[in-house]
Amino acid sequence: MSKLFTYIFITFFLVISSHQVFAWQKKKTNSKAKITNTAKKKKPSKKKQAKNNRSKKSTTAVIIKPTKIEDIVKQVPLEIPVMRDTAPTKVVSILSAFKPQLKSVVKINFTNAAPIMDTQSVQYSYQVPSQNLSFSYRPIALNPLAIVLASPANLVGNTNAKVGFGNYLYQFLSINFINKGPKTINNLGISTESSEGIHPLQKFRMSKFDYQGNLMLNDSSSLLTHVFANQNQYYRYGLVPDTLSLPTSNYLQKLTNVGASVAFLNKYKPSSVFTYRPKFEFSHLSDVQNKSNTYIAITSPMSYQMNKEMLFNFDVNFSYSHFNSYASSSNTLLRFDPSLNLNKWKLKILLGVSPVYKSDGFKLFPNIQLQHNLKDTTWVIKAGWMNHTTNTQYGDLLNENPWITIPVNLNIMSQDKQYLKFEVNASKHLQYGFGLSLNRYVNLPFYTKEPLAISDYLPGFPSYGNNRVANGLKYYTLFESKAHTIDLEANLHYQFSDQLSIDNHFNYTQFNYIKDNEKPWGFVPVKFNSTFYWQANKKLLIDGSLNFMSGIEAVKEGYSYVSKTLNPITLLNAGLSYKLSIPWKVWVKSSNLLNSQYQRWAEYPSLGVQINAGVVYSFYK
Repeated sequence: MSKLFTYIFITFFLVISSHQVFAWQKKKTNSKAKITNTAKKKKPSKKKQAKNNRSKKSTTAVIIKPTKIEDIVKQVPLEIPVMRDTAPTKVVSILSAFKPQLKSVVKINFTNAAPIMDTQSVQYSYQVPSQNLSFSYRPIALNPLAIVLASPANLVGNTNAKVGFGNYLYQFLSINFINKGPKTINNLGISTESSEGIHPLQKFRMSKFDYQGNLMLNDSSSLLTHVFANQNQYYRYGLVPDTLSLPTSNYLQKLTNVGASVAFLNKYKPSSVFTYRPKFEFSHLSDVQNKSNTYIAITSPMSYQMNKEMLFNFDVNFSYSHFNSYASSSNTLLRFDPSLNLNKWKLKILLGVSPVYKSDGFKLFPNIQLQHNLKDTTWVIKAGWMNHTTNTQYGDLLNENPWITIPVNLNIMSQDKQYLKFEVNASKHLQYGFGLSLNRYVNLPFYTKEPLAISDYLPGFPSYGNNRVANGLKYYTLFESKAHTIDLEANLHYQFSDQLSIDNHFNYTQFNYIKDNEKPWGFVPVKFNSTFYWQANKKLLIDGSLNFMSGIEAVKEGYSYVSKTLNPITLLNAGLSYKLSIPWKVWVKSSNLLNSQYQRWAEYPSLGVQINAGVVYSFYK
């Protein structure tokens, strides 16, 4: 700032000095001319002199020639000081792998050198005014993403075989085949996993078949296919004594899930104004009691680019679920999401509505989303009011609680969400954020234990409840008709190139209103999850996770209906893989390193420390 005032003072002084010098020079010239004329000629009379003055004023024009500042400075007397700028010239050198362009908004008064057309890195020198050196340019932080490449990278296809063993008689085997062609990519995987556990009924077995294909139709579109088949077999061991007197088939929980999906991917192009990505899904799940759930869904996101600032979206979602339980039932869900995206007034605005047609009626929900980047900061503010509608599947409930009995029916769940979030790009390595949301749920699933059979307390009475010894502990699925919550969430992400990555997520849920149930049975109010991976070198990769869950609300064992809160859960997991050579790799995976004796679901104790290890062999084509 001091240099700026110095330049202003010098400029002002030179202008004033130039004006004074010019006036002094003109005065000196006029005086000399007057003396010379007086010596050569006689002084005219007063009348004649007045007449001559009138004629000069009317016919004579004075022409002043431009005078150079150097000539003026030379004629300045010695008593007038002359100030010169002795500050060195500021030069900024920018080395770049691309051809830089001057932007009038960011770079002010830059004089660039003539560009040299070649394919090498070019050095440009810019003459930067000193007053502009105080300007700072803060680019938006970039998040580098890690990519896993086949080794060597020029191979067109390979087959991997992975084998592993561990304590509790753990066994794992998988084969994965990848084939890459000019226009096709095929990925086929088959795996099986099993373990015994401590309790005779704590064993499980999982088998999976998975195929994914990518067919490139042209430069802007491709066809994605996915076919899968899974089978899980485990047993209800809750409150069953170690000495079994009944066959294990009484406690069997066997599930088979098959499905397929086809998606047409229309890649975005700057020149295209209309994009669409339709997708068709099908799945069928059945259990050991021949109860089944068939699910069909069609989604079609579409958008039309009206101009640079306006984008029109028209998304269509349709799903149909047929549930064969004690009685057949069906749920149909049709949802439209027309909206308008605006990028104006330094805001990103989405305005729309969501009409939803369900089996139980029609609903209209708002869809408003705002995003604003705070000026001269790395803060991003997001706010909105939106709705999520889910056509509940039997498989979704089993993924949450594998010990449930077959529900009587399935309901469509709805979540109305109003949120406010703050996201900060602190640097190119560190990003974090936090937010608050108000949620209103309809048909939110809760899980509680089945009542104990009356015959267990009063012999001779018929068994109207669940007999723990004969069938194992089962859970009910309760769909809460109305519930209101306040959610607090936070996240932190740190990534250093593709060598180190750390992700942290925190969520707290507080129920303010529950209409039907006394407690939010089976719901985890506090969750914290932290994962990391570290590529120590080209051969060694280390990963791990830390999970924390607060205790859930459950019912005490007994005929009376009394609630209790389970103990919190803390889990520490870690793993590593080391590359011995191009085809060989070894891996180690450990779970529950803290040896926590926890129960995610009441009366179902989990295993202690688990350590599994194995090898991977790659057959390259």
